[in-house]
Amino acid sequence: MHQQRNPVDVEQVECHLHLQQSIIRGEIGTETLRHLALETMNTRYPRDKLLHIFTDGSQIDGYINAGAGIYCELSSCYMPLGQYSTASDGEIEAIRTVLRLLNLHQNKFERAVIFSDSKTAILSAGSTETVISTEASDCQVLI
Repeated sequence: MHQQRNPVDVEQVECHLHLQQSIIRGEIGTETLRHLALETMNTRYPRDKLLHIFTDGSQIDGYINAGAGIYCELSSCYMPLGQYSTASDGEIEAIRTVLRLLNLHQNKFERAVIFSDSKTAILSAGSTETVISTEASDCQVLI
């Protein structure tokens, strides 16, 4: 009988904030930067071994409202967050929603990686230090 396991119980959570190759902003073009990002993603996190999840927080309606977006093989969605929320709030909410989704669908993957373009959201969600928001605290609990 196959025993279901929680991937987080087996693996430590890793947090990488840099590409595999050092760069100096402004010295390389957008296309080169895109290529380096894709190379880093595919080398460090091979798609055949990990479920790739992409998150995004966005500012909408003239910087009054924000939203959270998620895309992966399991699900994709966009969630408006309401008045006076920020893109950073959107990133944290997207990560929190993904962690809930992963906990609900543990039988559909063995390992997963969450890609976010917000250093603040990554550090807040993965931190074991002081929590700066309830949402970041929820992420830590879900992890």
